[in-house]
Amino acid sequence: MSLFDKYFFGYLPEKIRTFVRFFCVVFLLFLIIEIAITFVFVVFIIAVISKLLMRFFN
Repeated sequence: MSLFDKYFFGYLPEKIRTFVRFFCVVFLLFLIIEIAITFVFVVFIIAVISKLLMRFFN
């Protein structure tokens, strides 16, 4: 993490550095939440399709 701080954030002024860090954290959280919601939605769709196929072929 110190390499990341030194080479990415090290040359920025303090106010911009905190804004960039905040933006990166918010962006990563948004991506993680979006991937999690997509995963749950895909699992739900697979479960519904599986249930329908079991009704038709059982």
